[in-house]
Amino acid sequence: MEEKAKAPFLKPALIYGAILGVAGVLVGLILYFMDLSMEPWAQWVNFAIAVAVMVYCLVAYRNEYLGGFASYGQILKMAIVIGIFASIIGAIYQYLLFGVLDPDLIDKARIAAEERIMNNPRIPESYYDQAMERMEKMLTVKKMVMNAAIWGSVINAILGLIISAFVKKEEKAEIPV
Repeated sequence: MEEKAKAPFLKPALIYGAILGVAGVLVGLILYFMDLSMEPWAQWVNFAIAVAVMVYCLVAYRNEYLGGFASYGQILKMAIVIGIFASIIGAIYQYLLFGVLDPDLIDKARIAAEERIMNNPRIPESYYDQAMERMEKMLTVKKMVMNAAIWGSVINAILGLIISAFVKKEEKAEIPV
């Protein structure tokens, strides 16, 4: 029986995590400088780019480090670590953007959220005050950074679960004749 050499894991995970994180930061900065970061559709653009970059990174890992074949578990493990590292980069970006670069951006986010609450027909008027209070508590730099790190990791893990199913490529076992 032939033993397979163990493929490197941490170095490619950090490289691909940095690629995904920096791609998210670049998209965020482009949207910020175009003054589109508070638009609801901008989140979907960022999400679509994150999916595309995650697919690219996982396919590159499979082809470069695993010889073109990888199990679902191998790809999923890589996707989760890439997602965690990218979320840490995203959280740092959130802190720098809202805490250092443009502290007034929190006020813009608050105004945009208030408009969404007021214009949502599914939210009864009696709930407005409660919704505004909850929003006020969530729109602090500390909470936003925590949410970016935690929810970014969760969303990337869910993405990894789905993408890994499509990126895996098992070797076909040879059946002796």
